[in-house]
Amino acid sequence: MSFFLATVNILLLVHDAVSTEELQAHPFTDVTLSCHFSFVEGPENLEFSWEREDIKEEYEVEDDKEYYHFFRYYDFFEVFSKLVYQFHNNTEQLEDQNSLYEGRVSVDRAGISEGTLSLLLRNVDFMDEAIYKCSAITPYGRGESTIKLIVEDSEMPQVQFDRINDEDVAMCISKGWYLAPNVTWLDRAERDLSNHSTVEVLEEQMNGFYRVFSILKYPVKLNEKYVCRITETDVNNQPFRIIRKYPRRRYPHTSDYR
Repeated sequence: MSFFLATVNILLLVHDAVSTEELQAHPFTDVTLSCHFSFVEGPENLEFSWEREDIKEEYEVEDDKEYYHFFRYYDFFEVFSKLVYQFHNNTEQLEDQNSLYEGRVSVDRAGISEGTLSLLLRNVDFMDEAIYKCSAITPYGRGESTIKLIVEDSEMPQVQFDRINDEDVAMCISKGWYLAPNVTWLDRAERDLSNHSTVEVLEEQMNGFYRVFSILKYPVKLNEKYVCRITETDVNNQPFRIIRKYPRRRYPHTSDYR
């Protein structure tokens, strides 16, 4: 009997295996990073956390100069906390939270009783692109799941309809700040309607960055779907992504021969 109970306990501890999925999001939107465990029945005796890891990619390099170039910069998240969100003792524990996520993340307490520990991340930025790990433990089991968040290069603000000079138009306003923004309008068939639109400055900063709004004056149909896409065209101000690219070793370490 004792052997049977021990086997059951082991199975309970490992029955939720690590899973991975990929989520794509546009900048300046809110996203939900999904996480669910069947052994979680409520906040009592529950500990769980969300942490981030940089996306690491490997590339072959041609010479030593290019190889060492990869290691010239210090990894921000190797120094500061990787903690995004933490919960235990029936309350949030955010003292060690990375400041990048302060005031931008939350978990729906009502969903915890159903095993849902999904994280709401507000106002996504390119710095948020990473692999996120959700870890949970209760007296009934433990588990981990990971999700890779990919932030698209373009902003897609909400499109609104209006009337100007007795003509139906579509409008969009950027949430992000740009040095040289490019606004593209597409219809449901993905036809480029940009030549029928205007772009004007909505707000400008002292450093030369500004927000824009665009009006599509193409014979607009209220039952049609239009997409407004805004990208940065200045090469010096294109999205900065926290993706660390690690080259494959061209020479083995001496320890490999021991």
